[in-house]
Amino acid sequence: MRDLPIELICAVVQNVSATADLLHLRSVNWTYRELVTPRIFSKLYIKNSIQSAQNCHQIIGVASLAAHVREVIYDSRDNERLQLPPHNTGNDALEVSELEEALTEAFCGITSLPRLERVMLNFWPSFLSQSGREVPESPFWFTNRQLAVLHAVHHGMQTSRMNTLTLNNVILPATCHDFVASLTESPLSHLSISVVSNAEVSTWSGSKNVNGSLGALLPPSNSTLKSLVLRSPQGLYHSLTTRLSSLHYPSLESLVLENIVFDQMPSTDGVEDFILCHKDTLQRLELRSCACHIPNSSTDVRRWSFIWQRWASELTGLRELIVNNGCHEYVLFDADRGYISHGVVSPTVVEDDSSSLQAFKDTIAVGQVVV
Repeated sequence: MRDLPIELICAVVQNVSATADLLHLRSVNWTYRELVTPRIFSKLYIKNSIQSAQNCHQIIGVASLAAHVREVIYDSRDNERLQLPPHNTGNDALEVSELEEALTEAFCGITSLPRLERVMLNFWPSFLSQSGREVPESPFWFTNRQLAVLHAVHHGMQTSRMNTLTLNNVILPATCHDFVASLTESPLSHLSISVVSNAEVSTWSGSKNVNGSLGALLPPSNSTLKSLVLRSPQGLYHSLTTRLSSLHYPSLESLVLENIVFDQMPSTDGVEDFILCHKDTLQRLELRSCACHIPNSSTDVRRWSFIWQRWASELTGLRELIVNNGCHEYVLFDADRGYISHGVVSPTVVEDDSSSLQAFKDTIAVGQVVV
């Protein structure tokens, strides 16, 4: 293999995908190393362990390797469903503290990755101990580690050229972190945040009222952000502490919301008005399984038909609207069960909602302005 024509060597390298095999090829000779290195180090995977974080930090410290890193992926676990640990989970405080320190050092180092474009952070409530055993984390250490990693990444973003940040399984804080609010020149053009649902947080915390603001991790207003995704994939998410009125992204073109509950009445701080705030630039809007909040069964329903009609008259620049079949629902807050479906909605309301949505879609399709 050492004396093959360069064309054959390139073909061999392109047809090998396993990391272990690529590392073996990289050790054959200088030619293989030059061909393999850009491929194998384009993505940097960090497991939730001290050793992995330290290995990552070492790679970042080697300029010839760091130059090839375009994406950093933290704690990727295929086909795993989030399940928060019980309150009584115990941890070795020393080892967890060492893990946080190693992760902080690694993620602060992203400033040394000159071609970094994307960072994905997956938060799972367990870590790999130094003995190789998977250890569930207590709520305190899970949220503490999440905070430490987010802080380190935002520190790195001050000088990094990365443009895409994806956060999965986040427990939102009640208010914006200082390190988020202070990043006035965010480099991000694409931001995706997947949060832990109300039901999961309530079961885990023992309180039905611990629901952080949807805006807590959004960057300050800037003209760089073009695409925003806010998801709660494992259940509904609603927060009375959400304050979005101060956030405006004059280049925002695409917005995706999944399992997000709209407030019962429109307000400048709510999601409904946040969308309208971006009517001049928003071209694509996708709603997946969203719902309207009704404070109690005797309160007048804030109908989806009103929202569709309002948006149709003001979102005149919208070019694509995607709404799944289960989107326009209504939910109540139950003290014991959390947010539940409002079962008493008249057929007339359902029909009005559907017809108004269709009219909105038709307006977009023909490019007409509703007056």
